[in-house]
Amino acid sequence: MSTEFTGERVIPGQVDIDLWNEHLSRYAFAARLARRKRVLDIGCGAGYGSAELANSALSVTGIDISADAIAYATEHYVRSNLIYQQAGAAQLPFPDGSFDLVVAFEVIEHLTDWEQLLAEARRVLSPGGQFVVSTPNKAYYAETRGVSGPNPFHEHEFEFEEFKQALEQHFPHTLL
Repeated sequence: MSTEFTGERVIPGQVDIDLWNEHLSRYAFAARLARRKRVLDIGCGAGYGSAELANSALSVTGIDISADAIAYATEHYVRSNLIYQQAGAAQLPFPDGSFDLVVAFEVIEHLTDWEQLLAEARRVLSPGGQFVVSTPNKAYYAETRGVSGPNPFHEHEFEFEEFKQALEQHFPHTLL
Protein backbone atom coordinates (compact mmCIF):
# COMPACT_ATOMS: atom_id res chain seq x y z
CA MET A 1 0.00 0.00 0.00
CA SER A 2 1.21 3.51 -0.70
CA THR A 3 -0.27 6.74 0.45
CA GLU A 4 -0.02 10.27 -0.84
CA PHE A 5 1.20 13.28 1.12
CA THR A 6 -1.65 15.79 1.41
CA GLY A 7 -0.27 17.92 4.22
CA GLU A 8 -2.32 16.13 6.85
CA ARG A 9 0.24 13.42 7.72
CA VAL A 10 3.99 13.13 7.31
CA ILE A 11 4.77 10.39 4.79
CA PRO A 12 8.41 9.26 4.68
CA GLY A 13 10.09 10.26 1.43
CA GLN A 14 7.31 12.70 0.50
CA VAL A 15 8.02 15.68 2.74
CA ASP A 16 10.58 18.43 3.02
CA ILE A 17 13.71 17.22 4.84
CA ASP A 18 13.32 19.89 7.54
CA LEU A 19 9.76 18.77 8.32
CA TRP A 20 10.89 15.13 8.34
CA ASN A 21 13.72 15.91 10.76
CA GLU A 22 11.35 17.84 13.06
CA HIS A 23 9.08 14.83 13.32
CA LEU A 24 11.91 12.34 13.78
CA SER A 25 13.50 14.43 16.52
CA ARG A 26 10.28 14.35 18.58
CA TYR A 27 10.28 10.57 18.48
CA ALA A 28 14.02 10.35 19.18
CA PHE A 29 13.42 12.44 22.31
CA ALA A 30 10.46 10.30 23.41
CA ALA A 31 12.34 7.04 22.73
CA ARG A 32 14.67 7.88 25.62
CA LEU A 33 11.61 8.08 27.89
CA ALA A 34 10.12 4.86 26.48
CA ARG A 35 12.71 2.39 27.78
CA ARG A 36 10.96 -0.72 29.11
CA LYS A 37 7.59 1.08 29.19
CA ARG A 38 4.13 0.46 27.79
CA VAL A 39 3.70 3.24 25.24
CA LEU A 40 0.72 4.69 23.40
CA ASP A 41 1.37 6.76 20.27
CA ILE A 42 -1.78 8.80 19.62
CA GLY A 43 -2.06 9.81 15.97
CA CYS A 44 0.70 7.46 14.85
CA GLY A 45 0.10 8.23 11.17
CA ALA A 46 2.50 6.35 8.89
CA GLY A 47 4.01 4.45 11.85
CA TYR A 48 7.66 5.51 11.63
CA GLY A 49 7.51 7.10 15.10
CA SER A 50 5.82 4.11 16.73
CA ALA A 51 8.57 1.91 15.28
CA GLU A 52 11.23 4.23 16.72
CA LEU A 53 9.59 4.04 20.16
CA ALA A 54 9.37 0.24 19.88
CA ASN A 55 13.16 0.02 19.62
CA SER A 56 13.39 0.71 23.36
CA ALA A 57 9.87 0.22 24.77
CA LEU A 58 8.40 -2.87 26.35
CA SER A 59 5.40 -2.46 24.03
CA VAL A 60 3.96 0.19 21.75
CA THR A 61 0.41 0.69 20.54
CA GLY A 62 0.05 3.14 17.67
CA ILE A 63 -3.43 4.49 17.01
CA ASP A 64 -4.81 6.64 14.25
CA ILE A 65 -8.33 7.54 13.11
CA SER A 66 -7.39 6.79 9.49
CA ALA A 67 -7.72 3.22 8.24
CA ASP A 68 -5.31 4.11 5.41
CA ALA A 69 -2.68 5.33 7.88
CA ILE A 70 -3.00 2.16 9.96
CA ALA A 71 -2.71 -0.01 6.83
CA TYR A 72 0.40 1.91 5.72
CA ALA A 73 1.99 1.64 9.20
CA THR A 74 1.20 -2.08 9.44
CA GLU A 75 2.81 -2.72 6.07
CA HIS A 76 5.90 -0.54 6.48
CA TYR A 77 6.85 -0.49 10.17
CA VAL A 78 6.73 -3.88 11.84
CA ARG A 79 8.21 -4.74 15.24
CA SER A 80 7.44 -7.71 17.49
CA ASN A 81 6.41 -5.39 20.35
CA LEU A 82 4.33 -3.01 18.20
CA ILE A 83 0.65 -3.10 17.27
CA TYR A 84 -1.46 -0.63 15.37
CA GLN A 85 -5.13 0.00 15.91
CA GLN A 86 -7.65 2.27 14.26
CA ALA A 87 -9.06 4.52 16.99
CA GLY A 88 -9.86 8.14 17.68
CA ALA A 89 -7.82 10.26 20.08
CA ALA A 90 -10.86 11.56 21.95
CA GLN A 91 -12.22 8.13 22.85
CA LEU A 92 -9.35 5.76 23.56
CA PRO A 93 -10.38 2.08 23.64
CA PHE A 94 -8.11 1.17 26.56
CA PRO A 95 -8.65 0.66 30.29
CA ASP A 96 -7.57 3.28 32.82
CA GLY A 97 -3.84 3.18 33.62
CA SER A 98 -2.88 1.06 30.59
CA PHE A 99 0.25 2.98 29.57
CA ASP A 100 3.39 4.35 31.21
CA LEU A 101 4.07 6.84 28.41
CA VAL A 102 1.59 8.49 26.07
CA VAL A 103 2.81 10.60 23.16
CA ALA A 104 0.73 12.82 20.87
CA PHE A 105 2.89 14.67 18.37
CA GLU A 106 1.23 17.24 16.12
CA VAL A 107 -2.22 15.72 16.70
CA ILE A 108 -4.13 17.92 19.13
CA GLU A 109 -4.49 20.81 16.67
CA HIS A 110 -6.36 18.49 14.28
CA LEU A 111 -9.21 17.91 16.74
CA THR A 112 -12.35 19.91 17.43
CA ASP A 113 -12.67 18.04 20.75
CA TRP A 114 -9.02 18.55 21.69
CA GLU A 115 -9.83 18.83 25.41
CA GLN A 116 -11.07 15.25 25.31
CA LEU A 117 -7.67 14.10 24.03
CA LEU A 118 -6.09 15.56 27.16
CA ALA A 119 -8.66 13.92 29.44
CA GLU A 120 -8.22 10.57 27.71
CA ALA A 121 -4.41 10.75 27.81
CA ARG A 122 -4.61 11.39 31.53
CA ARG A 123 -7.09 8.53 32.03
CA VAL A 124 -4.99 5.87 30.27
CA LEU A 125 -1.74 6.87 32.01
CA SER A 126 -0.54 4.69 34.85
CA PRO A 127 0.28 6.39 38.17
CA GLY A 128 3.55 8.23 37.60
CA GLY A 129 3.18 7.96 33.83
CA GLN A 130 4.24 10.66 31.41
CA PHE A 131 2.40 12.46 28.63
CA VAL A 132 4.55 14.07 25.93
CA VAL A 133 2.69 16.30 23.51
CA SER A 134 3.61 18.79 20.80
CA THR A 135 1.65 21.27 18.73
CA PRO A 136 2.62 24.25 16.59
CA ASN A 137 2.78 27.60 18.37
CA LYS A 138 0.04 29.60 16.68
CA ALA A 139 1.95 32.88 16.52
CA TYR A 140 5.11 31.34 15.08
CA TYR A 141 3.30 28.89 12.83
CA ALA A 142 1.12 31.61 11.25
CA GLU A 143 4.28 33.57 10.49
CA THR A 144 5.97 30.62 8.77
CA ARG A 145 2.87 29.79 6.71
CA GLY A 146 2.43 33.35 5.46
CA VAL A 147 2.51 32.47 1.76
CA SER A 148 0.66 29.16 1.91
CA GLY A 149 -1.94 30.29 4.45
CA PRO A 150 -3.50 28.36 7.33
CA ASN A 151 -3.25 24.59 7.43
CA PRO A 152 -6.69 23.33 6.34
CA PHE A 153 -6.32 20.23 8.54
CA HIS A 154 -5.94 22.25 11.76
CA GLU A 155 -9.11 22.72 13.77
CA HIS A 156 -7.53 24.67 16.64
CA GLU A 157 -4.08 26.22 16.89
CA PHE A 158 -2.79 27.21 20.31
CA GLU A 159 -1.08 30.27 21.66
CA PHE A 160 1.61 29.26 24.17
CA GLU A 161 -0.27 30.41 27.30
CA GLU A 162 -3.51 28.78 26.19
CA PHE A 163 -1.76 25.45 25.63
CA LYS A 164 0.03 25.69 28.98
CA GLN A 165 -3.25 26.34 30.81
CA ALA A 166 -5.01 23.47 29.01
CA LEU A 167 -2.26 21.05 30.02
CA GLU A 168 -2.25 22.26 33.62
CA GLN A 169 -5.98 21.57 33.90
CA HIS A 170 -5.35 17.86 33.31
CA PHE A 171 -1.80 17.24 34.48
CA PRO A 172 -0.56 18.30 37.95
CA HIS A 173 3.12 18.48 36.92
CA THR A 174 3.71 20.22 33.61
CA LEU A 175 7.05 21.15 32.01
CA LEU A 176 7.05 23.30 28.89
